[in-house]
Amino acid sequence: MQVFCLATSESADVQCRICGQNYAIYFERKLQEEREEALQAVMEALESHHAADLEPTAHPEKAFNVPAWHGAAHMSGAAILGGAPPWAA
Repeated sequence: MQVFCLATSESADVQCRICGQNYAIYFERKLQEEREEALQAVMEALESHHAADLEPTAHPEKAFNVPAWHGAAHMSGAAILGGAPPWAA
């Protein structure tokens, strides 16, 4: 399952355990079991961003997908099906 991750300064769905950066997340599918597995993958991805840097700048500057996707993040299935805001490009 794909998850669209969008950094936010407002209340968030998930927070990086290392730097505290907040992320709104948008799921491609709605089943709770799948969402829990995907959330774990997001947390692992956020931690992996910090392999060489502990600052929030270690995360991608723009929105990103977990698992990684090579197209425009805002055009992913997770962004479209999950209801991500259209300005999240």
